Amino acid sequence: MKLTEYSTWDGVRSLVPRKVTHTNSASIGSIDIVSAIEDISIATDWCFEEAHHTIVVHLDGCLKQMEFEFARGPSGSAIPIRGDIWIIPASCRYAALAQGNSAKFVEFKVPTKTVNNVSLTSRVRHKDDFLFGAASRLSELLDMEDDLSRMATHAIADTVQLHLLGRYGHAPKRSRSSKLSSVEQRLISNAIWEQLGTELRLESLATLVNMDVRRFTGAFRQAYGLSPWQYIIRLRLEEAARLLCSSNWSITEIALSLGFSTPGHFATSFTKKFGLSPSRYRSIRG
Repeated sequence: MKLTEYSTWDGVRSLVPRKVTHTNSASIGSIDIVSAIEDISIATDWCFEEAHHTIVVHLDGCLKQMEFEFARGPSGSAIPIRGDIWIIPASCRYAALAQGNSAKFVEFKVPTKTVNNVSLTSRVRHKDDFLFGAASRLSELLDMEDDLSRMATHAIADTVQLHLLGRYGHAPKRSRSSKLSSVEQRLISNAIWEQLGTELRLESLATLVNMDVRRFTGAFRQAYGLSPWQYIIRLRLEEAARLLCSSNWSITEIALSLGFSTPGHFATSFTKKFGLSPSRYRSIRG
């Protein structure tokens, strides 16, 4: 089955069966941890709608295409790479259709009480260096059966719970002025980065800091010196430059993964910023 033959699961068509080739799991404290490798050579449905939060940390593998949709949050296409994190809030329907070679990931099932019953935000390509490092080590430890490994697994899992509470267990403060505080700027920048390859809406960004779109646009320009759209394009082009030097993705794959409508649009924007075409930039810098 090719990805182009279907869209993300709509609750009507039959789910494409998942083919997990390797898995280990543990329940420690309040969270459940699953480490898995999955064969996705055939387009595969990943669907969630759980009473708990689900956090998926992508560790390895090769995905070529992926379409996703949140009931509350971003929708579009994005190809996870090593270190990317998906956050699926409790009671939020999420569906994705992915295809490639394989995917290696760690999944944390997090009860709402673990983060003080704070409503988490749907996130894609989120970055959390500690959580990524912890997931990588847990993936290794769950394959081991000696007492020392089990002790290490519990110690890391306990620390993960404290980290989740500390970083995600506090409701964001709301701005009452027309200026973005440093905390709000980090919140906005992280939200943009996490959804860099998707269709971003100003309404969603403005809601994060309790502003209407008009006030938010002015506050954003004052804080960053650019309009929101100019800032997003700059980040996309900078990430494209990094991928041209550090990955073997084709230029078309890079363009589409970062939300450019066509490879031609990407090439024009890239050349304008860097003074070189994407292919020339890769040949010189790669």
